[in-house]
Amino acid sequence: MKGRGPWMLRAFAAVCLIAAAAGIWGWNTAFRPNSLAADGRFVLKSKSSTDSTIQQLFDDGRIRDASSFQRYLSWRGWDHNGGLRPGRYMIPEGLDNRGLARLLRSGAREAVRVRFNATRLPEEVAESISDQMALEQAAILAAMTDPLTAARNGTDVEGFRTRFIPNTYEVWYDMSATDLVDRMVKEWKKWWSLERRAQAEAKGLTPEEAGILASIVKSETSRLDEAPTVAGLYLNRLRRGMRLQADPTLIYALGDFSIRRVLNVHREVDSPYNTYKYPGLPPGPINYPEPAYLEAVLNAEEHGYIFMCAREDFSGYHAFAKTNKEHERNARRYRRALDRQGVYK
Repeated sequence: MKGRGPWMLRAFAAVCLIAAAAGIWGWNTAFRPNSLAADGRFVLKSKSSTDSTIQQLFDDGRIRDASSFQRYLSWRGWDHNGGLRPGRYMIPEGLDNRGLARLLRSGAREAVRVRFNATRLPEEVAESISDQMALEQAAILAAMTDPLTAARNGTDVEGFRTRFIPNTYEVWYDMSATDLVDRMVKEWKKWWSLERRAQAEAKGLTPEEAGILASIVKSETSRLDEAPTVAGLYLNRLRRGMRLQADPTLIYALGDFSIRRVLNVHREVDSPYNTYKYPGLPPGPINYPEPAYLEAVLNAEEHGYIFMCAREDFSGYHAFAKTNKEHERNARRYRRALDRQGVYK
């Protein structure tokens, strides 16, 4: 019995040391404050690995000890991909690893205001939005040009592009591309109230056709006070069965937006967007017009103009004409002005 006493004391001391070490390890791993003050929100993207997230937190000065946070996540089994959820997080100072992990696993859904400005192509819209959300540009583009989504909304891919109106949208930061597109289409439907639909119908247009025409009007003039006049001109041509002969549709068909002077060779392009060759409206919009241009179509002026030509003063305004003879005079003045400027293509 005499020999057992010292042995038991040593064993008890060892257990105490192990318990103390475990307590210190547990404190440092789970409960020791780790997060640091930093400006702005921390963005955890959908395809970020746990290791890269921890490294980003450390590099951004948001945690003081990356290894302890790694140990805690490993201990809880959250160190694999999917252990932390994408989102935008406001990380307060003084969080321990337990609190930090819980925060980064919450998803922290946050409403953000996403804006896309008037632009030409779906790729440009997708790029602009992807910079503001946790979405890849390719995923947004795929959702915007998905034939099944277009068919579900009663149109084809070309016509579906009229459903995206440049504006500011409040959405969840981490929502899916499909949900984002559905939200934008919902806002399009809301914009097209019964009153506006009746206005379009009175002009002989569907909402989709009004969107296509608005895109042409936008390309023709940057002067909003002139837009209703331009819209009225194209409506006159449609009513008379005349081809629109809109130069911007040729430029869109060619995909060369550097063209400043449309030539006869450009008019030979075989594309449904060539309104010199094919009658009626093109199958889809040539850009994404702001609501102001949609309103210009709905409130188009009533007049007798069927021709237009840019003014020779390069003011951005146009000279309008009711007869071909008058139009040719306007066109000659503009061509001479281009020659003086050395613009030949």
